[in-house]
Amino acid sequence: MTLLNEKPVPTARGERYDVLDALRGFALLGIFAANIRFFSGWEFLSEADRVALAGESHALWDFLHLALIDGKFYTLFSLLFGIGFALQLSRLEQRGTAATKIYLRRTFILLGFGFIHLFVFWEGDILTSYALLGFVLLAIRRWSDRALLVTAGVSLLVPPIGYALFWGFGIDQSLGLYGVASGICPSFFTDPVAEIRLATIGEQLTCSIGGGIARFGYLFDTWRWPKLFAIMLLGLWAGRQLVRGELLDNTKLLTAILVIGGLSGAVAGPVLASLNGIGFLRPHTVQGFYAVIAYTFAVIPLGLAYAAGFVLLWRVARPALNVLAAPGRMALTNYLTQTAIGLIVFLGIGFDQAGLWSIQSLYLFVGAVFLCQIIFSNLWLSRFQYGPLEWVWRTLTYGQMPGMLSRRSTPKTSANS
Repeated sequence: MTLLNEKPVPTARGERYDVLDALRGFALLGIFAANIRFFSGWEFLSEADRVALAGESHALWDFLHLALIDGKFYTLFSLLFGIGFALQLSRLEQRGTAATKIYLRRTFILLGFGFIHLFVFWEGDILTSYALLGFVLLAIRRWSDRALLVTAGVSLLVPPIGYALFWGFGIDQSLGLYGVASGICPSFFTDPVAEIRLATIGEQLTCSIGGGIARFGYLFDTWRWPKLFAIMLLGLWAGRQLVRGELLDNTKLLTAILVIGGLSGAVAGPVLASLNGIGFLRPHTVQGFYAVIAYTFAVIPLGLAYAAGFVLLWRVARPALNVLAAPGRMALTNYLTQTAIGLIVFLGIGFDQAGLWSIQSLYLFVGAVFLCQIIFSNLWLSRFQYGPLEWVWRTLTYGQMPGMLSRRSTPKTSANS
């Protein structure tokens, strides 16, 4: 018996866009490459410690990270979230189901996953902010295409303007949340590597709660909310074009995004890297103001260029890129698995490796883990329809357990059986 008065209908394999799944898989790789610096404590090491672990070449790796990785893959994930929102509602409405109720239930469950991930395991969670903005997308789902694009453009102007206003009026950039978090877990701010290496589960849980609160402060401090909102609006617009069949074959549009976004990132990316990114816990300064402006022109355009370039490359390299589709279809499972692996290896209650690896070793580790995820995901989906956590998510959404075995794996019964 379902919890909704509608019969759930699984997304048919033919209804999926493999290129979006593969792009999501590509985004997973980039997000893990960004997050590993925090899991491992590398982001918090002093210059002397970095040189001792990785030599002088670490500066080049750090520069390339800021120019090519930092922020670009959450841009991809946010864009795909907006696209997925448009596709979900389109499919649900076509089937005559209670689209709003199903979407709300699905988003509340995602929020639950996010809260657990954020406050129990890791403060770098992205699911919570995506779910919260998912409710906003539902409220504006009937806006015109023009309204979506104009609002996205205006939202991208908010960070530099907001930074200047907060600076001018002396407003705490975290709205006081860093202070609350510091009271719960002081080491989170005074010695983050020592915090990662805390030896007891109780200490880790306490600091996870403090870190979760600090995460919300960080989202305000770095003006992440308007950026995420703008990207999701662009994703909602792109999803509509996809439904109309006006996106994937629009070579002119994709090429323009690739060229303009790539050039913007190529110019602003090194500027942002030279300013050492936007960071957090930094007082308002002229350099910080310039970094916020550089971030707007470096990160989001280049992330969109990655998406456009991937879609164009898909046309000629689909067999090679298609191996990323399986991990992309299991994005929730793989994203949370990356957290589990990172915590087990680097936490003090795990193998206690924080602050001990060179940046080169960390990136090799990312590649090895993701290769295992590619292999596992392809093997899993050769037999099952959903990833493990995707199956749980769907079960909770519809109130009944969908069939798990892939249609290709389901034994055929004879007519006489």
